[in-house]
Amino acid sequence: MEIRRFGPGNRRTEREAGAIGVTSALLHAGGSAHITEIALSDHAALGPVRSPNDGLLIVIEGGGWLALADERQRVASGEAVALPAGVERLLATDGVPLRAILVEFASTHALEQGVGE
Repeated sequence: MEIRRFGPGNRRTEREAGAIGVTSALLHAGGSAHITEIALSDHAALGPVRSPNDGLLIVIEGGGWLALADERQRVASGEAVALPAGVERLLATDGVPLRAILVEFASTHALEQGVGE
């Protein structure tokens, strides 16, 4: 049995371009999905980024806003948002921290090529 720890003290500073005030903890990296806990401080941003994979953002604490392409929407604890592949994404906070689980599903092409296994 392998236990993966996340939450305060178990996250690393996110070094992806466009990440300001973001920490994360990888929970699972497998052939069909990557699952990451992400935490944004009270005035933070992650993106804009474009992923080749469909995803699901599950907000578990706090809130902020999410921009997908030209659409911007507030998100809060208890909400989940489908993230389509290939669409530019920007997640940000404006005074309240946010904690979420990000699930990115492997693309069909990646599965056919054996990527991520």
